[in-house]
Amino acid sequence: MKQSNLSDSRVLVTGATGFIGSRLSERLANKENAQVVGVGRDLKRAKALKKHNVEFKKLDLTDPIVLKESLKGVEILFNCAGALSADPSIAELVNVKATNEMIKAASEAGVKRFVHISTVGVYDMKGISVVDESTPLALDHPSSYPRTKARGEKIAFEQAQKYGIELTVLRPSMVYGPGNGIWTTTMFNNVCSGKPVFLGDGESNFNPVYIDDVIDALVRAATYPEAPGEAFNISSEVTTWKIFMNYYGELCGKEPKGIPVFIARIMAAANKIPGIQAPIDKGFIEMATGNKFFPIGKAQNLLGWKPLVNLDEGMEKTAAWLKEQGLLSQNKNN
Repeated sequence: MKQSNLSDSRVLVTGATGFIGSRLSERLANKENAQVVGVGRDLKRAKALKKHNVEFKKLDLTDPIVLKESLKGVEILFNCAGALSADPSIAELVNVKATNEMIKAASEAGVKRFVHISTVGVYDMKGISVVDESTPLALDHPSSYPRTKARGEKIAFEQAQKYGIELTVLRPSMVYGPGNGIWTTTMFNNVCSGKPVFLGDGESNFNPVYIDDVIDALVRAATYPEAPGEAFNISSEVTTWKIFMNYYGELCGKEPKGIPVFIARIMAAANKIPGIQAPIDKGFIEMATGNKFFPIGKAQNLLGWKPLVNLDEGMEKTAAWLKEQGLLSQNKNN
C-alpha cells in the first residue's frame, strides 16, 4: 500500500465552491502542492479560492466539448458537484447526466483517475442496520437525491470500465465542520431559529464525519493503487440526532426541536402532489429514523484511512469557525 504524490500534478475539482469541494481545493493547493483547477458556481467563493492559487473556471458540466477541452493536461478529476434538489429534473441533470459526460470526457482527455463523491444515502437500507459497501444501491428510491446519486454511481462504474479510466467512489455520511454545509450552517441556523432538526425524540443514530477526515479520504482515493474500481464508506463515530444538534443548541441557548414522525410522513406524501415541494421526503425520514451503522473497514484496509477527529473536537472547531464568521453572535441576537 504505497501512496503516490500529487505534487505538481494538474487536478480538477468540480463543485469547488461547495462545502467539500472548496476545502479539498485548498488542501490540494496548499498541502499537496498540486496545480488545482476549480469549477463551480459561487463566484464570491471563487475569489477566496484564487487566494489559495486555485485556478477557477465556470463551465457547463454537461457539455462534452467544453469538458474535454478543460480537462486537457488534467491527471486527476475530483467530482464534488452534486444537486440536493428535490426537483427530479435538476437532480437527474447534475447527478446522472453530468457524471456520465464527465467520465467520457475525462477518458478522452487522458485523465488517469476519476474520484467521485457520493453518499451513504445511495444504499437500499430497508430492513438492515449494518450497511457496508456490498449493500445494493437504491436505484428506484422514491426521493430524487438518493435515487439519482445511486444511478450516477452505477453509470460511472459502467462508463469507467467501458473507457478504461480509473474510478474511485467515496460514500460519506453526515459531513460537518467549518464551512457552509448542510450539517453545519444550515442545521446551526435551524436550531437557533427554532426550526425542527430531527424526527420523533431524536434518539435515532446520527453518523457524523468531520470535513478534514473526508478530505484526507479523497486524497488517499486519488493516490493509493488499491483505490480504483472500489467504493468506500467514509464515516466516524455513531451518536444520536439529539446529541449532535445539542452542540448547536448550547451555542445559541436554544433547545433543538423535533417533529412527530407521522407529521413528517404526511409532509413527504405531499410531495406527490404537483406543485408541492415539502422540506421533508422519504429519504430524510429513512436517515432520521433508522439506526444505521456504516462500517469503514474497507477504507481502513485498502486506503489506510481512519477518522482522526472525534465529535467533541470537531464541534469545538466548528464552533470556533461559526464565531469567526459572526454567525454565533448573529444567532444569539435573534
